[in-house]
Amino acid sequence: MVRRRLVVILLLVVGLVAACGSDSDPGPSGLTYVALGDSYASGPGLGSMDQETPGCLRSARNYPHLVADELTSYTLVDVSCGGETSGQIRNGRTLGDGTVVEPQLDAVTDDTGLVTLGIGANDASAYLGLFSYCLLPATANDASCEQYLATYAAPTFTATRDRIVALVEEIRERAPRATIVLVGYLRLVPDSGSCAVMPLSDVRRAAALKIESLMRTAQKDAAKTAGIDFVDARSLSAGHDACAGSEAWVNGVDNVPGDGTLLHPKAEGMRRVADEVLATVEKD
Repeated sequence: MVRRRLVVILLLVVGLVAACGSDSDPGPSGLTYVALGDSYASGPGLGSMDQETPGCLRSARNYPHLVADELTSYTLVDVSCGGETSGQIRNGRTLGDGTVVEPQLDAVTDDTGLVTLGIGANDASAYLGLFSYCLLPATANDASCEQYLATYAAPTFTATRDRIVALVEEIRERAPRATIVLVGYLRLVPDSGSCAVMPLSDVRRAAALKIESLMRTAQKDAAKTAGIDFVDARSLSAGHDACAGSEAWVNGVDNVPGDGTLLHPKAEGMRRVADEVLATVEKD
């Protein structure tokens, strides 16, 4: 019964978060900037969505577009798509509306000079467990949240780390000249307390914080193993969780129309991540 409920929530979340392909003006270098990733890269709910692949829910206000606005020597190829796993980035998938999403990895070529990769939350339903068992009021409770953390979280995030490393290796094979940056996830849960848009018991808040931390560690370790830079969005967003009011960079279980969707980045969160990506690329 719990597993069936998990599948239903997965469909809900994928439907809400589901990003794929637009370009900025070509720059003088002739190199492309390819943005790969899931909904935290695609930016669902941030204004109008790309209509070429509407099921991907990709916004022109996501961090790849904000980065490309500054890196004018690159042509942006944004193929991020909400709900993607690392396997789907490699193999593609068919959305619920019948739209075929080509493998994001196909956009990476020898002419690619920069790749941002935002992936991991959907691998082995890593954040689906966080959302459905710990955060979404209709399905979350203390027992299921703690059980997910105790039973599934550790192997899930170990497998996620390994999948990211393998994906980076494939990116490097396709684009040996490219700078590759792994982009982490903004924090959702406050270090203490609760709020109307993130109603949490102390038990679920503590477990959710641990799950967020496990994701950060999996990505950080993957970046270190693969020898690439990591934008540590979770550390960057300290004090800007869903309960931070006007200082929040993410939505809680409710959201203001036009500024992202539930449990996903707001426009300010996307801007801050873009700034950190730019600082990382310019450092290299």
